[in-house]
Amino acid sequence: MENKNLLSIGKIVNTFGIKGAVKIALEKNIEVNDINEIKLLFIENTNNVIIPKQVKSISMQKSHLVVYFKEHHHINEVENFRGKQIKYLNDNDAFSIFYDLTYYTVVYKQQNGKVVETIFNGQHDLVKVLLENETKEFWVPLVDMYTTNIDDESRIITLKNIEGLK
Repeated sequence: MENKNLLSIGKIVNTFGIKGAVKIALEKNIEVNDINEIKLLFIENTNNVIIPKQVKSISMQKSHLVVYFKEHHHINEVENFRGKQIKYLNDNDAFSIFYDLTYYTVVYKQQNGKVVETIFNGQHDLVKVLLENETKEFWVPLVDMYTTNIDDESRIITLKNIEGLK
């Protein structure tokens, strides 16, 4: 299976109990939507070889996943998985990705800028923007009135009507 089809969801940080479970710390930008849909995970070993593992059972414990694989029944069988990346074929939306907007570029008319900070005010996401050749940062709500497009693939936010926000 091609690596590009797989979503990196976290890393095995430890074993859990003596019956062969592993504890997976999720990436900061990953959220579990439907834990019951997770039937197959992939372990990336140190040689970048992707190994499929069938899930026997899975649960959430605080911010970690606890996973029992069908073919492993003892702690000694999973010890060597510690520190390995876990991937998932996200074909059923069991996971969601949240993009960190501070890595986005901002475009307004012919001027580029960057996102300095983000917050959620209870209603909308807001980004603090610093445009090129300007010294003052200002907040922009990510709503239709001020955004033309948010392109997650190229990480570009195109703005409009922001004159009153500066």
